[in-house]
Amino acid sequence: MGYWKNRMIEQQEQGWDFLDEDVHVCAECFDDEAIKQFIESNAEEKECFYCQASSEKAIAASMNEVLTIIGSAVKSEYTDPANELPREDGDWVFGGSIMYIDEVLEQLGWPTQNDEVAEAIREAFRGQSYVKRHFFSLSETEQLRFGWSDFVDAVKHRTRYLFTLPAKDDTELNHDEIPPHKMLDEIGAVIRNVGLVQEMKAGTKWFRVRIHNPAESFSTTSELGTVQREKAIYPNRMSPAGIPMFYGAADEPTAIAETYTPKKGQKAVATVATFETARDILVLDLTSPPPIPSPYDEDSRHLRHVIAFLKDFISELTHAIEKDGREHIEYVPTQIVTEYFRHVFRTPTAKSVKGILYRSSKNGNGVCCVLFFENENCCAAGTGWQLDENNCLGLTEVFRKNL
Repeated sequence: MGYWKNRMIEQQEQGWDFLDEDVHVCAECFDDEAIKQFIESNAEEKECFYCQASSEKAIAASMNEVLTIIGSAVKSEYTDPANELPREDGDWVFGGSIMYIDEVLEQLGWPTQNDEVAEAIREAFRGQSYVKRHFFSLSETEQLRFGWSDFVDAVKHRTRYLFTLPAKDDTELNHDEIPPHKMLDEIGAVIRNVGLVQEMKAGTKWFRVRIHNPAESFSTTSELGTVQREKAIYPNRMSPAGIPMFYGAADEPTAIAETYTPKKGQKAVATVATFETARDILVLDLTSPPPIPSPYDEDSRHLRHVIAFLKDFISELTHAIEKDGREHIEYVPTQIVTEYFRHVFRTPTAKSVKGILYRSSKNGNGVCCVLFFENENCCAAGTGWQLDENNCLGLTEVFRKNL
Protein backbone atom coordinates (compact mmCIF):
# COMPACT_ATOMS: atom_id res chain seq x y z
CA MET A 1 0.00 0.00 0.00
CA GLY A 2 1.42 3.37 -1.04
CA TYR A 3 2.24 6.41 1.07
CA TRP A 4 -0.71 8.48 -0.13
CA LYS A 5 -3.15 5.61 0.38
CA ASN A 6 -1.91 5.19 3.95
CA ARG A 7 -2.13 8.91 4.51
CA MET A 8 -5.73 9.02 3.25
CA ILE A 9 -6.75 6.18 5.57
CA GLU A 10 -5.07 7.90 8.51
CA GLN A 11 -6.89 11.16 7.73
CA GLN A 12 -10.23 9.35 7.57
CA GLU A 13 -9.61 7.67 10.92
CA GLN A 14 -8.46 10.82 12.71
CA GLY A 15 -11.20 13.02 11.23
CA TRP A 16 -9.06 15.84 9.83
CA ASP A 17 -6.62 16.46 6.98
CA PHE A 18 -2.89 16.96 7.40
CA LEU A 19 -1.32 20.30 6.58
CA ASP A 20 2.08 20.69 4.92
CA GLU A 21 4.73 19.15 7.19
CA ASP A 22 6.74 22.38 7.09
CA VAL A 23 3.97 24.38 8.80
CA HIS A 24 4.89 25.27 12.38
CA VAL A 25 3.10 27.49 14.88
CA CYS A 26 4.21 29.33 18.04
CA ALA A 27 2.50 29.48 21.41
CA GLU A 28 1.63 33.17 20.97
CA CYS A 29 -0.78 32.25 18.18
CA PHE A 30 -2.99 30.38 20.71
CA ASP A 31 -4.99 31.46 23.76
CA ASP A 32 -5.57 28.05 25.32
CA GLU A 33 -3.00 27.35 28.03
CA ALA A 34 -2.84 23.60 27.42
CA ILE A 35 -1.97 24.11 23.76
CA LYS A 36 0.50 26.90 24.58
CA GLN A 37 2.28 24.60 27.01
CA PHE A 38 2.38 21.79 24.45
CA ILE A 39 3.94 24.06 21.83
CA GLU A 40 6.52 25.41 24.28
CA SER A 41 7.47 21.86 25.27
CA ASN A 42 7.64 20.56 21.69
CA ALA A 43 9.04 23.54 19.80
CA GLU A 44 11.39 22.46 17.00
CA GLU A 45 11.49 25.46 14.63
CA LYS A 46 12.77 29.02 15.15
CA GLU A 47 10.04 30.75 13.12
CA CYS A 48 6.23 30.71 13.20
CA PHE A 49 4.52 30.18 9.84
CA TYR A 50 1.51 32.30 10.85
CA CYS A 51 2.75 35.35 12.75
CA GLN A 52 6.35 35.22 11.45
CA ALA A 53 7.72 35.52 14.97
CA SER A 54 11.29 34.30 15.09
CA SER A 55 13.94 33.62 17.69
CA GLU A 56 17.43 32.22 18.09
CA LYS A 57 15.90 29.27 19.91
CA ALA A 58 13.05 27.00 18.81
CA ILE A 59 9.62 28.57 19.44
CA ALA A 60 7.27 26.75 17.03
CA ALA A 61 5.86 23.21 17.01
CA SER A 62 4.34 21.22 14.17
CA MET A 63 0.83 22.45 13.35
CA ASN A 64 -0.14 18.87 12.55
CA GLU A 65 0.72 17.86 16.13
CA VAL A 66 -1.42 20.74 17.43
CA LEU A 67 -4.27 19.59 15.17
CA THR A 68 -3.91 16.14 16.74
CA ILE A 69 -4.63 17.69 20.14
CA ILE A 70 -7.62 19.62 18.78
CA GLY A 71 -8.94 16.50 17.03
CA SER A 72 -8.62 14.49 20.24
CA ALA A 73 -10.56 17.16 22.15
CA VAL A 74 -13.31 17.13 19.53
CA LYS A 75 -13.55 13.32 19.60
CA SER A 76 -13.77 13.31 23.40
CA GLU A 77 -17.22 14.92 23.26
CA TYR A 78 -18.44 14.67 19.65
CA THR A 79 -18.73 11.98 17.04
CA ASP A 80 -19.96 11.28 13.52
CA PRO A 81 -23.79 11.48 13.28
CA ALA A 82 -23.78 7.94 11.88
CA ASN A 83 -22.66 6.70 15.29
CA GLU A 84 -25.61 8.25 17.14
CA LEU A 85 -28.54 9.27 14.94
CA PRO A 86 -31.04 7.01 13.20
CA ARG A 87 -32.25 7.65 9.64
CA GLU A 88 -35.79 7.77 8.36
CA ASP A 89 -36.46 7.70 4.61
CA GLY A 90 -32.80 8.49 4.04
CA ASP A 91 -32.77 11.59 6.24
CA TRP A 92 -31.21 12.00 9.65
CA VAL A 93 -33.64 11.97 12.56
CA PHE A 94 -32.79 15.03 14.70
CA GLY A 95 -30.71 16.30 11.80
CA GLY A 96 -31.01 19.83 13.17
CA SER A 97 -28.57 18.82 15.89
CA ILE A 98 -25.75 18.12 13.42
CA MET A 99 -22.85 20.55 13.78
CA TYR A 100 -19.69 21.47 11.91
CA ILE A 101 -16.28 22.39 13.26
CA ASP A 102 -17.07 26.07 13.90
CA GLU A 103 -20.04 25.20 16.10
CA VAL A 104 -18.16 22.44 17.89
CA LEU A 105 -15.22 24.71 18.72
CA GLU A 106 -17.61 27.45 19.84
CA GLN A 107 -18.95 24.98 22.41
CA LEU A 108 -15.56 23.63 23.44
CA GLY A 109 -13.94 27.07 23.33
CA TRP A 110 -11.94 28.26 20.35
CA PRO A 111 -8.26 27.77 21.23
CA THR A 112 -7.11 30.74 19.12
CA GLN A 113 -8.15 34.24 18.12
CA ASN A 114 -5.58 34.37 15.33
CA ASP A 115 -7.60 34.50 12.08
CA GLU A 116 -5.03 32.66 9.97
CA VAL A 117 -4.63 29.86 12.49
CA ALA A 118 -8.41 29.59 12.91
CA GLU A 119 -8.85 29.30 9.15
CA ALA A 120 -6.19 26.58 9.00
CA ILE A 121 -8.13 24.63 11.64
CA ARG A 122 -11.37 25.06 9.68
CA GLU A 123 -9.66 23.87 6.51
CA ALA A 124 -8.23 20.78 8.22
CA PHE A 125 -11.67 19.77 9.58
CA ARG A 126 -13.70 20.91 6.57
CA GLY A 127 -16.43 18.49 5.51
CA GLN A 128 -16.66 16.76 8.89
CA SER A 129 -20.00 16.76 10.73
CA TYR A 130 -20.65 16.03 14.38
CA VAL A 131 -23.21 15.40 17.08
CA LYS A 132 -22.76 15.07 20.81
CA ARG A 133 -21.52 11.71 21.99
CA HIS A 134 -24.23 9.68 23.79
CA PHE A 135 -26.74 11.88 22.01
CA PHE A 136 -29.79 10.38 23.70
CA SER A 137 -28.29 10.50 27.20
CA LEU A 138 -27.64 13.27 29.69
CA SER A 139 -24.08 14.55 29.96
CA GLU A 140 -22.26 13.85 33.20
CA THR A 141 -22.79 17.48 34.26
CA GLU A 142 -26.52 17.23 33.53
CA GLN A 143 -26.82 13.93 35.39
CA LEU A 144 -25.27 15.46 38.50
CA ARG A 145 -27.15 18.77 38.28
CA PHE A 146 -30.54 17.15 37.77
CA GLY A 147 -29.77 14.54 40.42
CA TRP A 148 -28.85 17.25 42.93
CA SER A 149 -31.98 19.26 42.08
CA ASP A 150 -34.15 16.19 42.64
CA PHE A 151 -32.32 15.41 45.88
CA VAL A 152 -32.95 18.96 47.18
CA ASP A 153 -36.64 18.76 46.29
CA ALA A 154 -36.95 15.32 47.88
CA VAL A 155 -35.41 16.17 51.24
CA LYS A 156 -37.13 19.55 51.48
CA HIS A 157 -40.61 18.52 50.48
CA ARG A 158 -41.06 14.77 50.07
CA THR A 159 -39.06 12.62 52.51
CA ARG A 160 -36.88 14.05 55.25
CA TYR A 161 -35.57 10.93 56.93
CA LEU A 162 -36.09 7.99 54.58
CA PHE A 163 -34.56 9.43 51.40
CA THR A 164 -31.71 6.88 51.65
CA LEU A 165 -34.17 4.13 50.75
CA PRO A 166 -35.09 3.60 47.09
CA ALA A 167 -38.47 5.12 46.26
CA LYS A 168 -41.12 3.13 44.42
CA ASP A 169 -40.93 5.39 41.39
CA ASP A 170 -37.11 5.00 41.14
CA THR A 171 -37.71 2.00 38.87
CA GLU A 172 -39.22 4.40 36.32
CA LEU A 173 -36.05 6.51 36.07
CA ASN A 174 -33.94 6.48 32.93
CA HIS A 175 -30.53 4.82 33.07
CA ASP A 176 -28.77 8.20 33.27
CA GLU A 177 -30.83 9.70 36.10
CA ILE A 178 -29.54 9.73 39.67
CA PRO A 179 -32.21 9.03 42.32
CA PRO A 180 -32.04 10.88 45.67
CA HIS A 181 -30.89 7.80 47.60
CA LYS A 182 -27.73 7.60 45.45
CA MET A 183 -26.92 11.31 45.22
CA LEU A 184 -24.71 11.59 48.32
CA ASP A 185 -22.43 8.80 47.12
CA GLU A 186 -22.21 10.51 43.72
CA ILE A 187 -21.14 13.74 45.44
CA GLY A 188 -18.59 11.80 47.49
CA ALA A 189 -17.15 10.31 44.29
CA VAL A 190 -16.85 13.80 42.78
CA ILE A 191 -14.99 15.05 45.85
CA ARG A 192 -12.57 12.12 45.70
CA ASN A 193 -12.00 12.50 41.96
CA VAL A 194 -11.26 16.21 42.20
CA GLY A 195 -9.21 15.89 45.40
CA LEU A 196 -10.81 18.46 47.71
CA VAL A 197 -9.80 16.81 50.99
CA GLN A 198 -6.89 18.76 52.48
CA GLU A 199 -4.82 18.60 55.64
CA MET A 200 -5.41 21.34 58.21
CA LYS A 201 -2.25 21.77 60.26
CA ALA A 202 -2.14 21.75 64.05
CA GLY A 203 -2.20 25.30 65.41
CA THR A 204 -4.58 26.64 62.74
CA LYS A 205 -6.38 29.63 64.26
CA TRP A 206 -10.15 30.14 64.11
CA PHE A 207 -12.17 33.09 65.38
CA ARG A 208 -15.49 32.56 67.09
CA VAL A 209 -17.85 35.37 68.13
CA ARG A 210 -20.63 35.61 70.69
CA ILE A 211 -22.95 38.64 70.43
CA HIS A 212 -24.51 39.91 73.63
CA ASN A 213 -25.60 43.05 75.48
CA PRO A 214 -22.94 45.20 77.19
CA ALA A 215 -23.89 44.06 80.69
CA GLU A 216 -22.98 40.43 80.01
CA SER A 217 -19.52 38.87 80.14
CA PHE A 218 -18.20 35.58 78.73
CA SER A 219 -14.73 34.09 79.00
CA THR A 220 -14.74 30.29 79.35
CA THR A 221 -14.59 27.52 76.76
CA SER A 222 -17.97 26.33 77.97
CA GLU A 223 -19.39 29.74 77.03
CA LEU A 224 -17.39 30.45 73.88
CA GLY A 225 -16.71 27.06 72.33
CA THR A 226 -19.17 24.84 70.49
CA VAL A 227 -22.66 25.39 71.87
CA GLN A 228 -23.64 22.82 74.47
CA ARG A 229 -26.03 20.08 73.38
CA GLU A 230 -28.91 21.22 75.56
CA LYS A 231 -28.61 24.74 74.12
CA ALA A 232 -28.35 23.70 70.47
CA ILE A 233 -31.98 24.54 69.80
CA TYR A 234 -31.60 26.44 66.51
CA PRO A 235 -30.76 25.03 63.08
CA ASN A 236 -27.67 26.29 61.27
CA ARG A 237 -26.41 26.01 57.70
CA MET A 238 -24.55 22.77 58.35
CA SER A 239 -26.13 21.44 61.54
CA PRO A 240 -29.74 20.80 62.55
CA ALA A 241 -31.12 21.70 65.99
CA GLY A 242 -29.80 19.32 68.63
CA ILE A 243 -26.55 18.44 66.84
CA PRO A 244 -23.86 20.96 67.87
CA MET A 245 -20.80 21.69 65.73
CA PHE A 246 -18.01 24.26 65.96
CA TYR A 247 -18.48 27.23 63.61
CA GLY A 248 -15.58 29.63 63.13
CA ALA A 249 -13.97 32.02 60.68
CA ALA A 250 -10.38 32.56 59.58
CA ASP A 251 -10.46 36.27 60.50
CA GLU A 252 -12.27 38.49 62.98
CA PRO A 253 -14.33 40.60 60.48
CA THR A 254 -15.74 37.45 58.88
CA ALA A 255 -16.56 35.93 62.26
CA ILE A 256 -18.50 39.09 63.23
CA ALA A 257 -20.23 39.38 59.83
CA GLU A 258 -21.41 35.78 60.08
CA THR A 259 -22.80 36.32 63.56
CA TYR A 260 -24.00 39.92 63.96
CA THR A 261 -27.07 41.57 62.43
CA PRO A 262 -27.28 45.24 63.48
CA LYS A 263 -30.56 46.37 65.04
CA LYS A 264 -31.40 50.04 65.07
CA GLY A 265 -31.18 51.58 68.54
CA GLN A 266 -29.74 48.47 70.18
CA LYS A 267 -26.19 48.40 71.48
CA ALA A 268 -24.28 45.15 71.28
CA VAL A 269 -20.91 43.75 72.22
CA ALA A 270 -18.98 40.98 70.51
CA THR A 271 -16.85 38.71 72.64
CA VAL A 272 -14.24 37.38 70.23
CA ALA A 273 -12.51 34.11 71.04
CA THR A 274 -9.62 32.56 69.15
CA PHE A 275 -9.17 28.80 69.10
CA GLU A 276 -6.32 26.69 67.74
CA THR A 277 -6.52 23.14 66.45
CA ALA A 278 -4.73 20.57 68.58
CA ARG A 279 -3.39 18.34 65.82
CA ASP A 280 -3.36 17.81 62.06
CA ILE A 281 -6.79 16.86 60.71
CA LEU A 282 -8.36 16.26 57.31
CA VAL A 283 -11.06 18.65 56.13
CA LEU A 284 -13.19 19.03 53.03
CA ASP A 285 -12.03 22.30 51.48
CA LEU A 286 -14.76 23.94 49.38
CA THR A 287 -13.12 27.37 49.34
CA SER A 288 -11.14 27.08 46.11
CA PRO A 289 -12.44 24.49 43.64
CA PRO A 290 -10.10 23.98 40.68
CA PRO A 291 -10.85 25.71 37.38
CA ILE A 292 -12.67 23.71 34.73
CA PRO A 293 -9.89 22.04 32.71
CA SER A 294 -9.30 22.91 29.08
CA PRO A 295 -10.80 20.39 26.64
CA TYR A 296 -7.36 20.38 25.00
CA ASP A 297 -5.71 19.13 28.22
CA GLU A 298 -5.66 15.37 27.63
CA ASP A 299 -4.64 14.59 31.20
CA SER A 300 -7.40 16.54 32.97
CA ARG A 301 -10.32 17.02 30.61
CA HIS A 302 -12.10 13.94 32.00
CA LEU A 303 -12.83 16.15 35.04
CA ARG A 304 -14.52 18.93 33.04
CA HIS A 305 -18.08 17.80 33.72
CA VAL A 306 -17.66 16.97 37.40
CA ILE A 307 -15.87 20.27 38.13
CA ALA A 308 -18.58 22.21 36.29
CA PHE A 309 -21.14 20.54 38.56
CA LEU A 310 -18.95 21.01 41.63
CA LYS A 311 -18.80 24.78 41.16
CA ASP A 312 -22.61 25.00 40.98
CA PHE A 313 -22.93 22.65 43.95
CA ILE A 314 -20.59 24.73 46.13
CA SER A 315 -22.41 27.92 45.15
CA GLU A 316 -25.74 26.42 46.22
CA LEU A 317 -24.24 25.00 49.39
CA THR A 318 -22.87 28.36 50.57
CA HIS A 319 -25.23 31.03 49.22
CA ALA A 320 -26.86 33.47 51.64
CA ILE A 321 -30.16 32.30 53.15
CA GLU A 322 -32.66 34.80 54.54
CA LYS A 323 -33.83 34.08 58.07
CA ASP A 324 -37.52 34.55 57.27
CA GLY A 325 -38.91 31.45 58.93
CA ARG A 326 -38.12 29.19 55.98
CA GLU A 327 -34.44 28.81 56.79
CA HIS A 328 -35.07 25.55 58.68
CA ILE A 329 -36.26 24.12 55.33
CA GLU A 330 -33.55 25.74 53.20
CA TYR A 331 -30.83 24.40 55.52
CA VAL A 332 -31.95 20.77 55.19
CA PRO A 333 -29.89 19.79 52.07
CA THR A 334 -26.65 21.27 53.47
CA GLN A 335 -27.27 19.67 56.84
CA ILE A 336 -27.68 16.25 55.23
CA VAL A 337 -24.57 16.74 53.07
CA THR A 338 -22.60 17.72 56.18
CA GLU A 339 -23.82 14.66 58.05
CA TYR A 340 -22.77 12.45 55.12
CA PHE A 341 -19.24 13.86 55.16
CA ARG A 342 -19.07 13.57 58.92
CA HIS A 343 -20.23 9.97 59.26
CA VAL A 344 -20.08 8.15 55.91
CA PHE A 345 -17.55 9.66 53.51
CA ARG A 346 -14.04 8.24 53.38
CA THR A 347 -10.96 9.32 51.44
CA PRO A 348 -9.30 6.92 48.98
CA THR A 349 -7.12 5.82 51.92
CA ALA A 350 -10.21 5.14 54.09
CA LYS A 351 -9.74 8.18 56.34
CA SER A 352 -12.57 10.38 57.63
CA VAL A 353 -12.78 14.18 57.59
CA LYS A 354 -13.22 16.34 60.68
CA GLY A 355 -14.79 19.41 59.13
CA ILE A 356 -15.69 21.51 56.10
CA LEU A 357 -14.23 24.83 54.93
CA TYR A 358 -16.38 27.17 52.85
CA ARG A 359 -16.60 30.79 51.72
CA SER A 360 -18.58 33.26 53.81
CA SER A 361 -21.89 34.41 52.37
CA LYS A 362 -21.68 37.57 54.49
CA ASN A 363 -18.12 38.81 54.02
CA GLY A 364 -16.85 38.49 50.47
CA ASN A 365 -14.12 35.89 50.25
CA GLY A 366 -13.81 35.29 53.99
CA VAL A 367 -13.27 31.64 54.94
CA CYS A 368 -15.53 29.85 57.41
CA CYS A 369 -15.33 26.42 58.95
CA VAL A 370 -17.61 23.91 60.55
CA LEU A 371 -15.60 21.40 62.59
CA PHE A 372 -17.11 18.22 63.97
CA PHE A 373 -16.13 18.95 67.58
CA GLU A 374 -18.49 19.44 70.50
CA ASN A 375 -18.26 21.62 73.59
CA GLU A 376 -16.37 18.94 75.52
CA ASN A 377 -13.66 19.00 72.83
CA CYS A 378 -12.90 22.67 73.52
CA CYS A 379 -10.52 23.58 76.33
CA ALA A 380 -8.23 26.33 77.57
CA ALA A 381 -4.89 26.20 75.75
CA GLY A 382 -2.68 25.62 78.78
CA THR A 383 0.63 23.76 78.93
CA GLY A 384 0.38 20.37 77.25
CA TRP A 385 -3.29 20.73 76.45
CA GLN A 386 -2.87 18.87 73.14
CA LEU A 387 -1.75 15.68 74.90
CA ASP A 388 -5.33 14.83 75.88
CA GLU A 389 -6.95 13.21 72.81
CA ASN A 390 -10.32 14.61 73.86
CA ASN A 391 -8.98 18.18 73.47
CA CYS A 392 -9.35 19.23 69.84
CA LEU A 393 -9.63 23.04 70.06
CA GLY A 394 -7.70 25.22 72.49
CA LEU A 395 -8.92 28.68 73.56
CA THR A 396 -5.95 31.05 73.23
CA GLU A 397 -7.40 34.58 73.49
CA VAL A 398 -10.61 36.39 74.46
CA PHE A 399 -11.43 40.06 73.98
CA ARG A 400 -14.50 42.32 73.77
CA LYS A 401 -15.43 44.59 70.92
CA ASN A 402 -18.17 47.22 70.89
CA LEU A 403 -20.38 47.04 67.81
